[in-house]
Amino acid sequence: MKLSDEVGIKRIADLKDHPENSKYNSDLTFREEASLKASIAEVGIQEALLIKKDGTILSGHQRKRIAASLGLKEVPCREVDCTYQEEIYLLVAANEARRGEEKDLMKKAMHVRILYEHWGIKPGRKSAHDAHFSRHDVAQSLNLDDSSIRRLLKLLYLIPELQIEVSKQRIGLIAGNRIASLNREDQKLFYEQYKLAGHLSTAAISKLVEQISESGKDLSYKSLQKEKKRKLLAEKVERVKRDLVWLMTEDLDEEGRNELQGILITYASRFKGDLGGEIDH
Repeated sequence: MKLSDEVGIKRIADLKDHPENSKYNSDLTFREEASLKASIAEVGIQEALLIKKDGTILSGHQRKRIAASLGLKEVPCREVDCTYQEEIYLLVAANEARRGEEKDLMKKAMHVRILYEHWGIKPGRKSAHDAHFSRHDVAQSLNLDDSSIRRLLKLLYLIPELQIEVSKQRIGLIAGNRIASLNREDQKLFYEQYKLAGHLSTAAISKLVEQISESGKDLSYKSLQKEKKRKLLAEKVERVKRDLVWLMTEDLDEEGRNELQGILITYASRFKGDLGGEIDH
């Protein structure tokens, strides 16, 4: 990686966001946005953006965006000559250094993975002689403890559907680790149950994980299909009820009312088992 010593002035119109920036970095919070905007309005951009030769931003997406919103046409930049892997490292490291802790747990987990890859760290225990960096260095870099680093990395074993739930803060770090202990097929099974429940506390998630681990047969695909069928039937019953309410508010003549009454009596008898065969529609 080669970083230019010279700071040049570039037209904002000639700069472009890195296509993977949003994958690794969240938007500014309201407070961060207001603070950065006030600073740029008062004293301008104090730290140059890092860009590739073609104008792709590696660090400074938010500074560029806010500068443009304030009517600025140009911003200070430093060019970086680097590989793709180094680009991703800068997207993480430079933004982490400027903005502090990432709130999205999945993005934070990817930050850990990128630092591991860039510094040549292998997951798990490490001897002092086999690398210049360790898990502890990553933890210090991200202002975390070693146990948090392990837990964050474990989130990357979740299936995509569950990673989304973690990003949306519907599943926390501890609960995500419990789910990540399941294999991928059991995680899919868990996700089906999770969707049906709508929301589960950490304690409820732990209990469901334990049930799937110890007695998965009770939560088999067949039972899930049965629950889906029950839910679909309930929705159909609600539609029938709405249609009946609508019919009962209609100004039907005596013949129409008698016909409707006959249909309802026939259906009621059929459900009770008093009639056999098919019902004419």
